[in-house]
Amino acid sequence: MTGIEFVDQIIFYMLFATLGLTWIIMKAVELYRAGKESKYKILLTIIETAVQETYNTYTREIKKAREDGKLTPEERQKAFELALQKAIELARKQKLEILKLLPREILRYYILRALQRLKMRRAVVKR
Repeated sequence: MTGIEFVDQIIFYMLFATLGLTWIIMKAVELYRAGKESKYKILLTIIETAVQETYNTYTREIKKAREDGKLTPEERQKAFELALQKAIELARKQKLEILKLLPREILRYYILRALQRLKMRRAVVKR
């Protein structure tokens, strides 16, 4: 075996190893993203469930008792806090730390979004 053949083999194996390593890294990133997206889908479901349960256990009774069917600002804030606590509780049951995965501001946005979706569904059902 000459020196050139030896260098050719080394280059071939290095290229083969580099391509293999690149493929492994790409697959790992793909699996990581899929897992992360799955966690976020679970979190969104948890948030919607928490909002629905808060409505069923707290908000509905207050609205029924009022002529105008509206909450005071303090009651709205309490309902929001109850939904937040319920979401944290439900996430922990799934072994997820919701406040580590979503910043509090983003969590607030998703709770408000889930509330809007609940209101829209209720408006459609009433018609």
